Amino acid sequence: MNTPDTTDPATDADAGFEGWTARLARHRTGLAAISFAESTVVPVPLEMLVAPLMIGHPKRSLTIALAILIGCLMGASLFYFVGLWLRDPVVLPAIEWLGLTQDFRGMTEDLEGRGLFWTVFLVSFSPAPMQLATLSAGAIGGNFLVFFSAIAASRGIRYFGLAILSQLIGDRITKLDIPKRKLLPAVAAVLLLGWGAYRLFM
Repeated sequence: MNTPDTTDPATDADAGFEGWTARLARHRTGLAAISFAESTVVPVPLEMLVAPLMIGHPKRSLTIALAILIGCLMGASLFYFVGLWLRDPVVLPAIEWLGLTQDFRGMTEDLEGRGLFWTVFLVSFSPAPMQLATLSAGAIGGNFLVFFSAIAASRGIRYFGLAILSQLIGDRITKLDIPKRKLLPAVAAVLLLGWGAYRLFM
């Protein structure tokens, strides 16, 4: 006699999705690598991934924030030294090929005129990609410790602020009993729309 299959596909999907996000939340090296990519070659705010992850796993949010801050600092430092050592043979031709020469010049003027720390801090704190700022800081030979401090301060505020917010609201959202396979993509979609609006109107 065959036993009826009482497995709920939706429950299985929830368990699978939650297991995947839980593994990512614990994978500090993977999170740091993703943050490294975001600060170098992927011009999309990392919060679109880590904000839903922190909200879904609020107890691990501070660990996530630390991992992505380390990855960001490594990526920003790499681009600083690329700008410093490879400005003429690599950076300027690449900037010209991408059609960003005017943006690059404007950034270098801001760094020299408004000050290295606050220019890098504001760019890094905003949702705007910071690659031009990191390359430009190296290209003008800006003080590395000042540059590093600006990145650490701005991204530290962003990431740890998000982690603390996730701890405050994460458990409350969990109590709503919304499946994570629906909740986390919804949060990511809202952040994506917000970033798109920022890019459109700024």
